[in-house]
Amino acid sequence: MDDMERKIYRIVWNIKLTQQRYTTYKELLIKTGRTEKGLNDVLESLVEQEVIWWDKNKTKDVAFRKEPYESVFDR
Repeated sequence: MDDMERKIYRIVWNIKLTQQRYTTYKELLIKTGRTEKGLNDVLESLVEQEVIWWDKNKTKDVAFRKEPYESVFDR
């Protein structure tokens, strides 16, 4: 994982852990300061790694595919 992927992973993990809900796409845009294209690229990369679930055609929410406690930083 590169730095931006880790940052997004941590944001999604923290929101899931503290607020027990999915992270919205708009929240990620605000917290990362990325453009929509840049954020889409990173999210698609995390989906390919099977870390998160995200379908930009159905919803803009981002959810974990695996439990947030599993280590994905060792990849």
